[in-house]
Amino acid sequence: MRVTSMMKTTQLLGNLRNMNTNIQDWQNKLATGQRIQKPSDDPVGVGYVMRYDTELSRSDEFLENSRTGNGILSTMDELMQQANDVLKRAKVITQQASTGTVPEDARKAIAAEMKQLKEQLVLIGNSSYNGNYLFNGQKMDQRPYPSSTDAANAKTDTGVFYLNVSPSVSVPVSLTGEEIFGAAGDPDNTFKILDDAIADLEANDQEKLLNDMDRFDIGADRITKAWAEIGARTNRFELMENRILDEQGTLKELRGKVADVDMADAIMNLKIQENVLQAALSTGARISQISLIDYMR
Repeated sequence: MRVTSMMKTTQLLGNLRNMNTNIQDWQNKLATGQRIQKPSDDPVGVGYVMRYDTELSRSDEFLENSRTGNGILSTMDELMQQANDVLKRAKVITQQASTGTVPEDARKAIAAEMKQLKEQLVLIGNSSYNGNYLFNGQKMDQRPYPSSTDAANAKTDTGVFYLNVSPSVSVPVSLTGEEIFGAAGDPDNTFKILDDAIADLEANDQEKLLNDMDRFDIGADRITKAWAEIGARTNRFELMENRILDEQGTLKELRGKVADVDMADAIMNLKIQENVLQAALSTGARISQISLIDYMR
């Protein structure tokens, strides 16, 4: 078969186009850091990359749940500290009022402070996190204590709010107000204790005030128990968060072995392709200079 100048030129242009395509591929790999730009680059590797990406996306959701749980429980921890401080103060001023040296008008002033302490405890009971009430079970859109005057008889939702931290693990987050402050209508409900203390202060009844002091310990013990549960759940979420981060590190490493480009190898291949292109251009320039006159000499 006779090789014409047109055939040589066409072949040269085709080769140059292929070399430019190779150079562009290596440039893209260096720019993105990814070895696989399209499924045809590595059909088997693409399957692994998709699997790793799916696992990473799902673990991101679990990680966010874990951090949300930690945020909620951290807020609860601070609230338990505040509630405990309220009861300590209530017990102190009750003890002061129970002594015979305190005049009646001073007890009425102490009763006014006790009312403020109760309002503060109701405020703690109605605390929220990101717009959701913390102590009303699964009814997080409703205040557990809508009326401060009747807080002792308020029934909170008994449902439990869970957060998924793995495909098979759900950790409880919520605590009901009745777990912390006592059952509705219970004589030892913390709000009932405060109501009784206020009434006894206003009635100037020293004997009942002495009894109220012991009842404050019941409320404090209940808060301490809830506080311990919050601490245990916080530890669980922290452990799960660390585990998720470790798993993500492993998944990213495995994905990198499949999809990430070897920078040194990519740079070397890019240089090789550039050198080949320069050689092809130089050769093509010499070929294109040959004409029919050259053959006739």
